[in-house]
Amino acid sequence: MQQPIDSTREKRNSVIVRAMVRAPGGTAVERRVRNLSRSGACVEHAGDLRDGMTVVLQIGTIQDLRGQVMWITDRLAGLSFAEAIDLEEARKPRGVGVRPQAGWIAEINDAYRR
Repeated sequence: MQQPIDSTREKRNSVIVRAMVRAPGGTAVERRVRNLSRSGACVEHAGDLRDGMTVVLQIGTIQDLRGQVMWITDRLAGLSFAEAIDLEEARKPRGVGVRPQAGWIAEINDAYRR
């Protein structure tokens, strides 16, 4: 099945990033994101997504991002996000931006550490 062409859709950038995708009642599964825009994405799937389904994503440093499946093929799904995202935050590896606050790990890169 060919994805529908929507001339009003925001331009998507080709990327290869990972996202955690959770379908209703399911567990979060890591999926590859093929393209991305502020308003949507194309993700790979293994038959667990359905047209019209609402999913929750964790992509980059963005948590609890809601998206609706707008189209589907046997291995790809097009998502439309409920709200616009920051593309730079979405491209960051998950976990980036959180710094340890206590213990030896917090001082691991300190130049004056003994």
